[in-house]
Amino acid sequence: MNIPLKNPFKVQSNSEEFNCFGCSSSNEIGLQMAFFDCGNSIEAHWMPKKHFEGFQNVLHGGVQASLLDEIAAWVVFVKCETAGVTKALDIRYHAPVYISDGKLRLVGKIIKTEEKLAVIHSELYNIDKKLCAEARIEYYIFPLAVAKRKYMYPGVEAFY
Repeated sequence: MNIPLKNPFKVQSNSEEFNCFGCSSSNEIGLQMAFFDCGNSIEAHWMPKKHFEGFQNVLHGGVQASLLDEIAAWVVFVKCETAGVTKALDIRYHAPVYISDGKLRLVGKIIKTEEKLAVIHSELYNIDKKLCAEARIEYYIFPLAVAKRKYMYPGVEAFY
């Protein structure tokens, strides 16, 4: 199963107001990520651009952290069926990510959920399927009514 997910936030918001660094397709300096439901995980394929460079031809570590965190957010939206905010982010960098190597693959999965907490494991792979970075991310998750009222969460069905 590899179902493309819709981004309901750009429909809900005035297009000028929707400027998410991670997933807004209209944010020219953002990541412009798109996501897929792959059953027990959420995935993204992302092409690095030169302006995300840290050291020459190496994807900046902070950008890698943003990629890992953004896919975790979409795990919360789709798999936890609510909205949340990052509580903790613990990253392990295993290998450099070279911009010139091409498209990256990101995978996010739930490790566990509790009443107000979701723990997500996110991974970043290079084009050769080598694990380059991974993160354990804790998200404070909101009750559905709060997510809808305060955080514009449209409900899980809006992502399909």
